[in-house]
Amino acid sequence: MSIRDTAIKLLEIYGRAWETKDAELITTIFTEEATYDDPKEPKNNGKEAIKKYWEYKVIGEQEDIKFDLVNLWVDGETAIAEWHATFKDVKQHCHIEMNEIAVFTVKDGLISSFREYYKSIKTPYVNY
Repeated sequence: MSIRDTAIKLLEIYGRAWETKDAELITTIFTEEATYDDPKEPKNNGKEAIKKYWEYKVIGEQEDIKFDLVNLWVDGETAIAEWHATFKDVKQHCHIEMNEIAVFTVKDGLISSFREYYKSIKTPYVNY
């Protein structure tokens, strides 16, 4: 399987794990020593830290998640993915519309490093 095909498969699982808020599923796409870097959170080092981040951020703060992969570019073992996502942020009581770019490295069929860059539009909601 090519790196591009592997990256697409990994992103499909990423999207499904995010939409279903599945912390166990998200860990299946990362190497044991993987890093996950959200620019607004401390860097997560290792699969357990990624799982805890996912539990805190996704399971604890998000509802009605929708993920749509827009583009994917691959150069060697490095992939750049662009996607659009929407969700309800229950902590901030708003809807989030997010355009995101992630740069990640594929090693042995899994993600070994993952860095996110995003822009969000927040719209307050009244029914919470």
